[in-house]
Amino acid sequence: MWKTTGVLGVIGLLALSIPVRAGDDAKLREVVERAIKVHGGIDNLTKFKASVSKGKGKFHGLGQAIDFTSETSIQLPDRLRTEVKSKVGDQEFAFIQILNGNKGWRKIGDNTDEMDKDNLTEAKEQMNTANITQLVCLKNQDYKLSPLGEVKVGDRPAIGIRVEHKGYRDVNVFFDKEKGLLLKMETRGKDPMQGEEFASTTLYGDYKKVDGMMLPHKITVEHDGKPFVEVEVTEVKNSEKLDDSVFEKP
Repeated sequence: MWKTTGVLGVIGLLALSIPVRAGDDAKLREVVERAIKVHGGIDNLTKFKASVSKGKGKFHGLGQAIDFTSETSIQLPDRLRTEVKSKVGDQEFAFIQILNGNKGWRKIGDNTDEMDKDNLTEAKEQMNTANITQLVCLKNQDYKLSPLGEVKVGDRPAIGIRVEHKGYRDVNVFFDKEKGLLLKMETRGKDPMQGEEFASTTLYGDYKKVDGMMLPHKITVEHDGKPFVEVEVTEVKNSEKLDDSVFEKP
């Protein structure tokens, strides 16, 4: 949970009332332009709006490390399919979540349910972060950029930028000061089942070149500073468009 005292809340409101200077905005746009170039360039990032990636990792959300395999299909700007398979003891577990524009479904085992309003909202928030980490959308003036200063991500100096877009939660992104690669993303999440909010941090590493683009092959997610998911990407296939059937009701 993100908690703020009254004093911090007042400071936060004062900070929001201070406009970003034109010079700051220009410098942040330069950071974004450099990141786009380093990650593969505007032509590649614009061309490959879809991908299918496979991975393996550990899920820590239930208090113990559970091994899983995953396959994620994404079609920017508003389609996402995630399929996760795991085995706990002798019991196999399969989970599918699909976002297709303004519709979404979750399938656990043989049971498929349409997402309710809260789950659909969270899925759209995830889609928004996916668009942001693809970087190209940050050239759009609809995305407001604010400086967060220089910080350390691990042992790497990084430049932080707050990204704001109407209708979505703020997202903080941190780029390697020397290499320009995306190292970290911070935002907030909400568990629709429990109604509890949490601070979500995603760390990106082990970058490899695929189809002319630099893509992270190690992704670590923390909730409220605690390990939540660790993923090792084992395969990535990029494309201009995926078949519509990928995002149909499972």
